[in-house]
Amino acid sequence: MCGIIGVLGFEENQNKEIIDKKDFLRLVNSLKHRGPDDYGVMHEENFSFGHRRLSIIDLSEKGRQPMFDWEKKVCITFNGEIYNFEQIKEELVKRGHRFNSKTDTEVILESYKEWGIKCLSKLNGMFAFGLYDLEKKEFFLARDRLGVKPVYYSEIENKFVFASELKGIVNFPKFKKELNLRAVSCFLSFRYVVGSETYFNGVYQLEPGHYISLSNGRKKIVKYWDINLKSKKHILSRSGKKKIKSLIEDSVQIRTISDVPLGSYLSGGIDSTIILCAMSKNTNKPVETFTVKFKEKDFDESFFSDLAAKKFKAKNTMITLSGEDYLEHTKELIRFKDQPLGMHNEVAVYLMAKKLKKHVTVVLSGEGADEIFGGYGRLFRSPFDFYRIKIIGFFPKKLRSKLVKIFGLDGKFLDKNLFQHFMMQYSYFPIEEKNQLYSASMKLVADNDKEVIQLFRDKFTESKNRNYYDKIFYVFEKLHLPGLLLMMDATSMATGVEVRVPFTDYRLVQESFNIPTRYKLKWRSLKDIFLSLLKSSSEISENNDITKFILKDIFKNEIPSEIINRKKMVFPVPLNSWFRKDFSKFVRKELLAKNSKIKLVFNQDKLRKWIEHNEKNENDERYGRKIWLILNLEYWLREYF
Repeated sequence: MCGIIGVLGFEENQNKEIIDKKDFLRLVNSLKHRGPDDYGVMHEENFSFGHRRLSIIDLSEKGRQPMFDWEKKVCITFNGEIYNFEQIKEELVKRGHRFNSKTDTEVILESYKEWGIKCLSKLNGMFAFGLYDLEKKEFFLARDRLGVKPVYYSEIENKFVFASELKGIVNFPKFKKELNLRAVSCFLSFRYVVGSETYFNGVYQLEPGHYISLSNGRKKIVKYWDINLKSKKHILSRSGKKKIKSLIEDSVQIRTISDVPLGSYLSGGIDSTIILCAMSKNTNKPVETFTVKFKEKDFDESFFSDLAAKKFKAKNTMITLSGEDYLEHTKELIRFKDQPLGMHNEVAVYLMAKKLKKHVTVVLSGEGADEIFGGYGRLFRSPFDFYRIKIIGFFPKKLRSKLVKIFGLDGKFLDKNLFQHFMMQYSYFPIEEKNQLYSASMKLVADNDKEVIQLFRDKFTESKNRNYYDKIFYVFEKLHLPGLLLMMDATSMATGVEVRVPFTDYRLVQESFNIPTRYKLKWRSLKDIFLSLLKSSSEISENNDITKFILKDIFKNEIPSEIINRKKMVFPVPLNSWFRKDFSKFVRKELLAKNSKIKLVFNQDKLRKWIEHNEKNENDERYGRKIWLILNLEYWLREYF
């Protein structure tokens, strides 16, 4: 796990110095937090590669990067881990390849020499790498299938620049820093930037499952992997359940390969407990686990994490946080991430990573399970609302409003189609509400988020042969998950900790899309189905149905029933309490001052009235999270503009 950066000249730049060596070294060292153990720089005729190393596999000098193959034909700078590199290496040795190290990096080089860029289909892991073929004078920039590892790129004065973090590009000589207001509006609605856009005009993120090739001055972006939505769904037999369990346990096992101390996050939820369960089967020593909790009693999950730790004889470390911790470290984390913090738990994960670094260098985490097994109950059950609303739409207008109330539904969805229904529920900050607060110029540029909404619509189109439930799963895997994984990468790599996520194993992801929804969201009984006819999805979820049923069913004999049967708790951060009470004055001071940068986005008078209204009226349950987004945007704007 490392930080990578590179600069390439297009055809007319050949035989010229690509970048001043001192400038390049400065950019490489700006990524030092990602790789505190070592660094390397390589300047060749038409490219410069840099690398900051966090030593995980083969801690010797032979693991240093950038790395050439033994024939000096191919060069690479690589961030990530290839979990099946030993198996690929065996195959390559049989084909006559030789190796100088025990690294997965060298396996990528030799794989490329054997299969070309099609070698990506062989790799099971999390990765982002830049690879230059000196014979063909061809360059490739690749990112793993699900987007666990980020990589950004830009074209600056006829040079192609890439880096693990935005700072490697934004601080590049002669880069013109311009704010991408469309990305800002996207962030406020969804907590992350969708697709290939970033907060800076002209800088892009390579999307998951894609690679870029540069040859003869031409750039081509290619999608090399996607979820196969044409695969047939199957009834989940006993053998089918065994396959899912085997895939989960194998995904965990291959991610425990490490030459440095390794542990796991433990929330006491089903996902992290399953990982701990699988890890405990592969070792005779106590697994090191780490739990975060807050001083507020209602936000303390330690009972369940203690239960899991005791069951699997783990050595659990408890980390207690407060509101002061959050606000104190928010700006610090923004500087590492180069982006405003969208997920409300980012600071908590960052502080936890900071403290666990004293114990381990690698941790496993449960991200990705909710997206493939139905953990977001309210949203994943919402098609049940939509189908009932459509039926009500056939009744005379005079009856519709009455029927909506009887069935516990929201009348605002009556005239909405399937896609509109989803977008209205998924957005944190509705367009109408944002438009009331935006400055005139921001409102004009945001243009009702048309470009962003089109990206979501594209995913619905790609999954056109699947039902509404499956479409939601697909959107979450393709658009929501990358934002979540970026958070994990930024918070952990800021402290030099590597996070591995077993539930993002592409084999497991594909298999999950072959499983009918009824095995993920299971009705508790026939009676519960009838009772649910008069409820909304938020009332139904985990009361009348069981979320992530397949996981709970497969592991019910190994995991404590208290954990199996507990309701899902979104990472517990008491934002509403903080921003309506404890830090109310602080929020006003930060956002409503004359020199506040937020006026690049919002009309401050309208923002003031909105804050006053929401402090008096507690109807909006998402108010705390919205303020969190705006506050982070303010801090980020101060830092970069």
